[in-house]
Amino acid sequence: MRIVIIDPSGFTPPYDHCLATALAHQGCRVVLATTRMLMGPWAQDTIYERWEHFYRISSRLTHTKIRTYLKGCEHPFDMGRLLRRLRHWKPDVIHFQWIPIPIVDRLFLREFRKMAPLILTVHDTEPFQGTPSSRLQLIGLLPAFRCFDHYIVHTQYSKEMLTRQLSLPEHYVSVIPHGVFAYYRELTSGLGAQKHALEWAKKRKILFFGTIKPYKGVDVLLKAFARLPKSVLKESVLQIVGYPKMPIEPLQSLARCLGIEDQVFWDLRYIGEAEVASYFYQADVVVLPYRRIDQSGVLAIAFAFEKPVIATRVGGFVETIKDGVYGLLVEPENAESLAQALLRVLDDDELRQRIAIAVKNLATNQLSWESIAKQTVHLYQEILKGRRS
Repeated sequence: MRIVIIDPSGFTPPYDHCLATALAHQGCRVVLATTRMLMGPWAQDTIYERWEHFYRISSRLTHTKIRTYLKGCEHPFDMGRLLRRLRHWKPDVIHFQWIPIPIVDRLFLREFRKMAPLILTVHDTEPFQGTPSSRLQLIGLLPAFRCFDHYIVHTQYSKEMLTRQLSLPEHYVSVIPHGVFAYYRELTSGLGAQKHALEWAKKRKILFFGTIKPYKGVDVLLKAFARLPKSVLKESVLQIVGYPKMPIEPLQSLARCLGIEDQVFWDLRYIGEAEVASYFYQADVVVLPYRRIDQSGVLAIAFAFEKPVIATRVGGFVETIKDGVYGLLVEPENAESLAQALLRVLDDDELRQRIAIAVKNLATNQLSWESIAKQTVHLYQEILKGRRS
């Protein structure tokens, strides 16, 4: 079976890589059509083809506004070139991960659909979590979504949201979970955290990781951390790690006002793959205090390191974490509840060990990429069977 996975802007490269690799292990011939980017060591010597097809000019620029504008100009030409290229390659299934410019993509999707079944993985039922890099990314979104033969989401919550938004029959949407990014364990070297490892060596580490945006609730986490008993605060450090896409000074000012400035470590930049592994390896607990979410790649990394996760009771977290089994769930916007969950995890060694064992079993079974690839291949086969009939 010949499968092309399309992620024009490279929004989810680790996911794309893991899915492409797992499908190739199932005997599929796989192409990943994406853009030029710096790839981590995990993407070396791949067993699938990789086409750096999109944004060959803008991907080399560093100025954000100019790059965004130029990408918009390049996109229709790149979609046209891909259409011609795939007519020659003759895929059995065309599997999009993202449609970055729906009003343009819609014009091409109809032609792609004549060639092979079109599948879309909807990672976020609220596109771009409400913060697109350009308004253009939202224009014509729903009509573009309706161009697909089938949809994949990661949780039942997302399925219910999508079927409601698009008025779809349920059998048009399949739930296939988000796999655990187990390859991060192979990248652990400790080098990425050396500059502050000694300073925090004996501290209990609470980790918030990922792009910092308003919906992720860092302000609530700061308030919760400040509510911990002084004896616990003295022995703990809150690590806020990731590139900010919002003003960061109000959050740092909040930390000062709460009197926890010396217990909060900020690493506000793009974090390389090895450093990501180091942060998660050293963490005692990972916190996801989001206000809304479908599913999270950060959760997939935390599970790879068998770390207890404290998350808010929103979106797909409820299904994946299962309160008290693979982590703890708290109500969103509730700093007191979050503080109590933090205290419980930090003080209870037996709880942490029990969660680690449960998460390891989950990661090697239901959330393994082998399991996910088998489900995906089965879906492809069913869609092809339906198309032929």
